[in-house]
Amino acid sequence: MRKLISESRKLEKSARELQRRRLNWRMVTKNQIESYFKEVCGAAKEHSYPFSMHWSVHDETKNEETVQLSSGVNKTGVVEKIDKPDAEGWKAEAEKGAALVASFASNGSVAFIIYPYKSERYSRNEDNIILFHDLSPDAVTSKLVKDCVSKYLLYIRNSSIYGGYSSSFLDFIRINMMIAVDIRNRRNLYRTAYSMLAEWSKIIGAGIVGYIVAVLTRGS
Repeated sequence: MRKLISESRKLEKSARELQRRRLNWRMVTKNQIESYFKEVCGAAKEHSYPFSMHWSVHDETKNEETVQLSSGVNKTGVVEKIDKPDAEGWKAEAEKGAALVASFASNGSVAFIIYPYKSERYSRNEDNIILFHDLSPDAVTSKLVKDCVSKYLLYIRNSSIYGGYSSSFLDFIRINMMIAVDIRNRRNLYRTAYSMLAEWSKIIGAGIVGYIVAVLTRGS
């Protein structure tokens, strides 16, 4: 019975924390992110930013919600002539899909994910980059949100066909650092590092054993 009481208390404490996180997201964090995304959209218009910007909230499912900053569709300038028996005309290629998504999960955690521009002819290797994951709503500060927007603007410029001649080596380093710290890639790096450590341990261990055997043999 003592164990049952102990487990009950732990579950009650955990449930209260989950409810606190959900309330914090709904009352504070969600509004904070939405407000800054709205501010960014206004600033983009004011400063004649080349890509159209808009924000949206998707809260149709309670306790699983997203706040999204999106960049509009751009024509790439590629126009393909269609000359088929069942269709004639011209097809203009477009790049789309660029977005910064703040996602609130039902377990009370927040993630920030950035998506690049993509077109039929031009796209990056990765579908998206997870900038932050498993954050408490308490940890989502205005500084963190601004940092995510800054990384998003860097990312979409470098993924758009129109940003190809503005990319620098420093951009390359920054984006690849974002890719490297993505939780999915970190797990792969940890596995690779562990495998390498295990292999080197075998080699070093074999070398030590060989040295000991050689010393003992010499002594006899």
